[in-house]
Amino acid sequence: MAKLLFGVSDTEECRRAIKTIIKLFGHRDEVELTLLHVTPEVLVYAESGIVDYGTIENIEQEKSNEILDEFDHTFKAEGILCKKILRTGNPIDVVLEIAHQFDLLVIGASESSLLHRIFNSHQNSFINSSPIPVLVAK
Repeated sequence: MAKLLFGVSDTEECRRAIKTIIKLFGHRDEVELTLLHVTPEVLVYAESGIVDYGTIENIEQEKSNEILDEFDHTFKAEGILCKKILRTGNPIDVVLEIAHQFDLLVIGASESSLLHRIFNSHQNSFINSSPIPVLVAK
């Protein structure tokens, strides 16, 4: 059985990657799809005043679950069942930590803006550091 790890985020690039996954791997019994969303750690600085860390963390957790549920529902509508993983931390570190459990990492292509690709994209880090093959879906 081929085990796919799809790194999902709240971007149009990730949403467009759904079509690629369905086209290449959908409706196959021998494929297991796992959705992974990594939420950033919540940092609260002393200078920021009185802040309820638990509330901020809960809000981030809810947003992350909504993103995973959105992707899960889209795949379910196509008859594809998914497992879901929600982790907190640096996306690259988390993916590299669990990648060995999978056969293929699927990520959405970075935004086309040159500045975004240079300064804000994890795409090259995933490709260069992943111990498994990486499919960059457009």
